[in-house]
Amino acid sequence: MNSEKNNEIDIAKWLSGELTPEEQHAFEQSEDYKAYAKIISATEKLSDPAYDEATALAKIKEKIATQPKVRKLNLRYVYAVAASLVLLFGFYFFMKTSNTSFETDFGQQLAVNLPDGSEVTLNAKSTVFYDKDNWNNNRTLHLDGEAYFKVTKGATFTVITKEGSVQVLGTTFNVNTNEDFFEVQCYSGKVNVINTAKAEHILTKGKAVRTYQNVVSNWTFDTTEKNWLSGQSSFMETPLSEVIEALENQYQLQIKNTESFTKERFTGRFTNNNRAVALQTVFEAMDIDYTLNDNVVTLSKR
Repeated sequence: MNSEKNNEIDIAKWLSGELTPEEQHAFEQSEDYKAYAKIISATEKLSDPAYDEATALAKIKEKIATQPKVRKLNLRYVYAVAASLVLLFGFYFFMKTSNTSFETDFGQQLAVNLPDGSEVTLNAKSTVFYDKDNWNNNRTLHLDGEAYFKVTKGATFTVITKEGSVQVLGTTFNVNTNEDFFEVQCYSGKVNVINTAKAEHILTKGKAVRTYQNVVSNWTFDTTEKNWLSGQSSFMETPLSEVIEALENQYQLQIKNTESFTKERFTGRFTNNNRAVALQTVFEAMDIDYTLNDNVVTLSKR
């Protein structure tokens, strides 16, 4: 026991360089010295890795810069964003899984056969959609723009727009809707028209009704006359702004300086197949000068 303790003391004094020459000589003859000498010899062969202080500092700064910053979120904002995402994905899922939609571009027309055999033909820049999975129980569709309907007899058939709705059982009719503009023409049968003011109008063959800026007007028309389905867009005392938009949609035009002509009304028709003739037909009749540059039409008073 005392021998082990003395060895520990000798090792400690040897490592610290405190052994006398006699003690050093005696310790070097021991087995402990031989073992520790091998360890020290091996460690001396080891070398420290090269250390570049500037490089190390740059790496530390880079690591700090890339650490994510923590910021306390406004929970009301988070909830609002989450709610918006729910509505967005909910609408997308509804449209993706249930609704069937069709739309037309500038100058296009599109005929669509509905599940019950009814037909709808879209005019230029128009959209229609309906619930295909529930069509047999609910013949309802939504329209933005203008469309001509040929409805087979059956349960109530409803067309919903932002400016009003139309309900029929079996008939043919035309619906044209825009901002503050809602027009329905009945070509056969009977239709029930309801505007946003909840006013109802029963139309029979050759009858038409329009709600424009909350003013209602009625008139009769010849159902055999040409309309946009046969290449002629026709109008009866129609606000010129709606005629201008019809020109824009049909020929992909941008018509400027329309503000001076908001109170004008147009009765007549223009062709859907010749831009130059269509512009001349409308603006010559209205005594309005115009210039055409590419797809831009600029209006001016005479």
